[in-house]
Amino acid sequence: MKLRAYVNIKPHETLGNPADIADRLYDYIGPAVPDRSGWGLLRPGILTRRLVTEVCNLWRAERSQELVVQDRPQIRGSWIFFDYFFTKATAANPIIKCLTNLGLAKYGETRLTNTYVVTAGLNYENGLLLLLYNGKKIETELDELAYVVSHIIKAVRPRIVEVTQRLLIELATHLQSSPRWQLKGWISRDGRSVELDLVEKRREEYLAKLREGEWRSLLFQDKYSKIKLTLGPRIKVIDVAIKKRFYNPGPKRDLKPIFEEISNGIRIDSARDITLSGADEAGILRAYTERRGVMATIKLERNMKGRDAFDLSYDFQGYDVKSGPELIEVKAFRDSAYKAIELTKNEYETMNREENYRIYVVEDAWDDIPKVSIIADPRTLLFIRLDRTIFETRTTSEEYFECSEDKWRGRVAASYNVI
Repeated sequence: MKLRAYVNIKPHETLGNPADIADRLYDYIGPAVPDRSGWGLLRPGILTRRLVTEVCNLWRAERSQELVVQDRPQIRGSWIFFDYFFTKATAANPIIKCLTNLGLAKYGETRLTNTYVVTAGLNYENGLLLLLYNGKKIETELDELAYVVSHIIKAVRPRIVEVTQRLLIELATHLQSSPRWQLKGWISRDGRSVELDLVEKRREEYLAKLREGEWRSLLFQDKYSKIKLTLGPRIKVIDVAIKKRFYNPGPKRDLKPIFEEISNGIRIDSARDITLSGADEAGILRAYTERRGVMATIKLERNMKGRDAFDLSYDFQGYDVKSGPELIEVKAFRDSAYKAIELTKNEYETMNREENYRIYVVEDAWDDIPKVSIIADPRTLLFIRLDRTIFETRTTSEEYFECSEDKWRGRVAASYNVI
């Protein structure tokens, strides 16, 4: 797995203890949701037991007894760990590929690859976020995830760590000097494999070569993992391989030693600000906006109306929140100029069937104080039936219903600024 690092992602001092931070990450990122076939994701998010169970049922797959998935992010010392799933747009996306790598056994073989798993480790004391991942050309999605994590914990200015020659040399020097690590491979600058006996015999000479960057690749190993450093003229990469018994999800997972070692060995030479592309191919930013809308709605119902509000957005009942007798469908917007309301066929039919159906429109959902507008009788709105193409194991169409902003604005019964 490749490593990508971010700095300045330190939780705001008002966020409380590590358990509160982990809960906040879970609430605002939310669990990943598989599509109807298990080939991809309806929504990116954190790996949970429910996702594994649903995919196993869809694929008639057997789950390894060693794979015991915890729903909440795992706290280990000053680190918070979780696995994040996302799917990039394609004709078919096998989430099963990622789950197989985590210990899920399936009959047959899947060859399509466009669903990815990212293992995230956040050091909440020093503000370092490390992401381990496999896949090509997904750096944009990694930046989006890092930005979301930063925004959730109210960090000031997240930055990407550049993997430079100096950083790799500093990390190599740290690993070489640590009694935990053994040098297991050395490729010279001209591509030749150097015998380790020769390295040991001419130790001072090769230590100087190491510190001067006169190598193309170094491989280090401890009892937990392997770290490969690549220092080419155009490619500078940190690769990490963790033994399965330490990497697989569950209560026995132990990622802290390797993350701690990398953290101690990284000396940041250069970093740059995260720039969001706006494409949001994997829906990471959209999913975050939706989660913020749901959490703002629950906060409003509990704090301002004094009700027990429950998040049912993952149950596909046609609404997102149940608060007392009311069934609330949440539509959240970050800062879009045009805010048309879209309902799925299930949501539209539920709205026309249930008397206590409400639509809450959450605007400025990423702000500290979002605005929530309540549409008390959405059945009076004019919805237009439309179709769009969706991709699962085959191309199909999905029916949905849209109400333009000028129509729903006139039906707002009340508005609140959620503090």
